[in-house]
Amino acid sequence: MKKVVVGAVVVAGLAGNILADSNSTVDNNRTVKGTTIGKYLKPGASVNITYMSKKAKLNEPSDVNISFTTPIKSGEMEVDINFDKNLNVIGEAYDKVTFALSPNQKEYNLNFRVTSSKNGLYYIRLLTKVNNRTRAFAVPIYIGSGKLQKNGHQLVMKALNGENLSISKAEETVEVIEDSK
Repeated sequence: MKKVVVGAVVVAGLAGNILADSNSTVDNNRTVKGTTIGKYLKPGASVNITYMSKKAKLNEPSDVNISFTTPIKSGEMEVDINFDKNLNVIGEAYDKVTFALSPNQKEYNLNFRVTSSKNGLYYIRLLTKVNNRTRAFAVPIYIGSGKLQKNGHQLVMKALNGENLSISKAEETVEVIEDSK
């Protein structure tokens, strides 16, 4: 994966597939669209996303168009990009893109082309950072049947009150910061 720094130009040559969860709509042509503009979001970076893609058949490429907007007119917007395991990016794949914010530019675009050989609902996870504030987005990608593949080996435990608990993998990063007194 590579890091890309972008000025006031549109990113070209990126490929992928994007769909949105609760903010998505699907029309008769299997086009998936979504936006966070005008929707309540928890406090974080002042960034909104709009996306569009088509549901794809197995091994068929799907074009994904993502557009970020922000009222902030200077500085940088960093976008960390993470593709689900069975989602293959056609072309160069980037794990980080940095946009130089400008008062003359309203939209900052990413275009992806993705494919998969397995049916499923996949996600492209995007973490944006502007002025040390972050906002996370998950864009769903529908391949084949588009159904979420359940892990048949998932560990389930019972709580003391009898409620089922699902156990998932997690990673933790610990950073020691020394006080320079």
